[in-house]
Amino acid sequence: MAKKLAFVTIGILHEPLGAARSQGFVDRIPGVFDAADASSGFVARSIRNMETYERSWGELEIPECLSDVGDVLRLPSTLSLWDDLESVAAFAYHGAHGEAMAKRREWFMAAKVPTYVAWWVDSSDRIDPKEAKDRLDHLHKFGPTPMAFDFKKPFDADGNPISLSQQAVKDKIAANASNA
Repeated sequence: MAKKLAFVTIGILHEPLGAARSQGFVDRIPGVFDAADASSGFVARSIRNMETYERSWGELEIPECLSDVGDVLRLPSTLSLWDDLESVAAFAYHGAHGEAMAKRREWFMAAKVPTYVAWWVDSSDRIDPKEAKDRLDHLHKFGPTPMAFDFKKPFDADGNPISLSQQAVKDKIAANASNA
């Protein structure tokens, strides 16, 4: 079976989930999740209950590089699986998520640590939250490697350095727009 791209995001909110300053972010979550679910190349994601904030794949442990934050309600995160990195890029920087990204400074602090990490997994229907934490810490400590990478220095499923295909991203953006 073909490998899938595991993708994890995490951010540091100025104020915890539930605080007035974070409400604009919280209000956008359902629409962003719906957009992800309809995106070209999307496979699966951990479902978050917006009343309890619990996740279907289990709670992401706080990475060592973010241990000084201390409050998990200031560290919203996502765990998702995709066909390829171009699908993630098309979703992340355009549409509902792109609009939220343009406003992220209203809700999130500038981070001196990675706020996302990608790696390849054998076909799976979920990401282990502990592995996600370890991959984010690996990226923070060692920079991009086949074990944990970002958009700036990605790797293919065989561990070879690659470049993000801008044409494939454009094609995915167009497909997502027609799905919206």
